[in-house]
Amino acid sequence: MVAHGIKDKVAIIGADATKYGELWDKNQYDLLFEAVQGATKDAGISKDEIDASWIGIFYFFTGLSGAMVEDILKLDGKPATRVENYCASGMDAFRN
Repeated sequence: MVAHGIKDKVAIIGADATKYGELWDKNQYDLLFEAVQGATKDAGISKDEIDASWIGIFYFFTGLSGAMVEDILKLDGKPATRVENYCASGMDAFRN
């Protein structure tokens, strides 16, 4: 049992999604950047106000790490974590 709640300690204040479809002119880095741009705009913050990031990746053979998010967004060394949990990777990243 949790003695104290997490109210006012953790918050998801913005969200966004990229357009669905065959986007042959964009790669995963473009889509990640686009989604984060939309989420920060929705939240009314700048990327400098992001404290940490998590990315869910299913493909074991990509060699991508959480640092991919930090590199693409230029988060200047802030914590970045890769989460892999098969087809639940995205939800597990969100949960974390």
